[in-house]
Amino acid sequence: MNLLKTVFYYIVSGFFRVFFTLYNRLEVRGIENIPDGRQVIVASNHASNADPLIIGGVFPGRLRYLAKESLFRIPLLGFFVSVLGAIPVAREDSQRAGVVIRIMLALLKEGRSILIFPEGTRSEGGELRRLEAGVAMMSVKSGVPVLPAYIGGSHKACQKGRFIPRPVKITVTFSRPIYPIEGPIGEREKRGRLMEEIESELSAMGRAVAPRD
Repeated sequence: MNLLKTVFYYIVSGFFRVFFTLYNRLEVRGIENIPDGRQVIVASNHASNADPLIIGGVFPGRLRYLAKESLFRIPLLGFFVSVLGAIPVAREDSQRAGVVIRIMLALLKEGRSILIFPEGTRSEGGELRRLEAGVAMMSVKSGVPVLPAYIGGSHKACQKGRFIPRPVKITVTFSRPIYPIEGPIGEREKRGRLMEEIESELSAMGRAVAPRD
């Protein structure tokens, strides 16, 4: 059964890779920054409900992530996000950092790579919102590096309430992995420094794609 799920996952992720490549001229940058066979926390900006499908289509491994229960009730979209590793979570729980962190840490403990959107909610205008600190806490507690990813153009291609995307160019950029800081300093300071690096990297990637977005 697990083998069947894995095969189905790669069929669906491959479909979306081809779809977005042909329809949205999808361009992937920094693929060489993804460590081979290494568990990671992919931390991406979030501007569209299609973002998990885009990341799932281009990431060379399987990712798990949380998604609002309401998405699973949308025809086709609910099916696809489920196949691509989404775990349904009630809206009220998705807004409680403690619940999200517990679920994600359990997945990391199982050896899984996860996808997280540290802005907490979609940025409908495409601008990078202030990040929540949970991603740094997960990395420090688990020892798993954070892999920043930036999706450009999805807010224009897949606007809120739009079922069929527009043929707007989409880019996905992966940065170098950021490893938890080691050394004789407190966990609070480790989280703070890691958060600064993540914010700096995502902001820089956002500025880099803005003129072409």
